[in-house]
Amino acid sequence: MDTFEDIVLTTRIRFARNIKGYNFPHNMSNKMSKEVLEKIKEATKSNYTFLELNNMDEVTKKSLVETHMISKELLDGENTGIILDEKNNITTMVNEEDHLRIQAFEKGFNIKEAYDHITTLDNALSKVLDYAYDEDYGYITACPTCLGTGMRVSVMLHLPGLEKLKLIDKIFYELSNLGVSIRGMYGENTSSEGSIYQISNQKTLGISQKDIIEQVSQVTNYIVKQERKAREILKNQIEEKDEVYRAYGILQNAILMPKKEAMQLLSSLRMGASMDMIDVPIAKIDEIIENIGKNTLRKKLKEHFPREQENIKRAEYIKQNI
Repeated sequence: MDTFEDIVLTTRIRFARNIKGYNFPHNMSNKMSKEVLEKIKEATKSNYTFLELNNMDEVTKKSLVETHMISKELLDGENTGIILDEKNNITTMVNEEDHLRIQAFEKGFNIKEAYDHITTLDNALSKVLDYAYDEDYGYITACPTCLGTGMRVSVMLHLPGLEKLKLIDKIFYELSNLGVSIRGMYGENTSSEGSIYQISNQKTLGISQKDIIEQVSQVTNYIVKQERKAREILKNQIEEKDEVYRAYGILQNAILMPKKEAMQLLSSLRMGASMDMIDVPIAKIDEIIENIGKNTLRKKLKEHFPREQENIKRAEYIKQNI
């Protein structure tokens, strides 16, 4: 099966779940949110790692946001936590918008493995936690848009070809009529960085998990096909090759590297690598993209450098790893 790793960075599946008898997190007392936290902690202690955000330093928490493992909203809540498996393929947020936001991640386009991982944890939790469920409305969630399956399938795509040919708005307009939402790199109300976008299903009520997977799979296949066509048009243009090699040269030699510029240059390099213009592994470029956020870079380098050195440290890290 083609996992489209030239275009798809990651696949994520998320389940929203709540425990019967407790208010939603935004309406819970401190005592109640502690009870929920402890219930979930007890339910996962044998096979997963449970970490309370109150016990984490700020750099670690913000790094988890930068790498899409948790949301910014989780940082603002009380009695919040995360559940991790040993490979970080599963990251579950506790007491965010819902009591549980179970998430499974996979590299490239790999819905099946992500689905297998998330259902394993969800099934295990459902045996010890009494989920809030209604025969007519499915899983009861804090936001009505998550009712039903409570399932959101998101795919992170790199689409520089469609951007360069000015086809991105047309493609996204077509998709908006197919029940799929398009967001920036960090989700709702964020812009694209480095030509990276997220697509995900809009409906969770009145549609089965199987149908959601099929819907997102069909849309992803369509976008990949269109992006590959765009890249074929650009492949033989000397201006495109020049842009790729200029990006490579700057990334290898820059002394200062702001994150926004780094994302633009890495985007050009990634597309060039996917079209065999330059011999740099796509997986290596993706690893660099994941690690150049300020707090993630601090953790990677194991160094708490001051803010004024951020662009210097980022440039050094990229040079050493490109």
